Amino acid sequence: MPVQVEGQGIDIGESLAIHARESVAKSGSKYGIDIIASNVVFSPSPHKKVSASVMIKVKGRELFAKKDGADAYRAFEAALSDVERQLLKEKEKLRTIERK
Repeated sequence: MPVQVEGQGIDIGESLAIHARESVAKSGSKYGIDIIASNVVFSPSPHKKVSASVMIKVKGRELFAKKDGADAYRAFEAALSDVERQLLKEKEKLRTIERK
């Protein structure tokens, strides 16, 4: 599963990119859903904050969340938390379909 990490208008370090890749991969295995592709974008937002958007493609759907934070790590964790909530809902939908 490819995880593309990029910074638009800001420089992201290698450690942030590695953290983002590992966290997204861990989320997919945590919920047992095959992630086709994912994209993480960091960009500046107003008031000296950082914005992180996480997009994950799963079979038939795209899950997306965008959050602002005091730093890139906090923004990413908040966005990933929202996407994980969506992954959980997707897993529950798949379970319901399999039971029928």
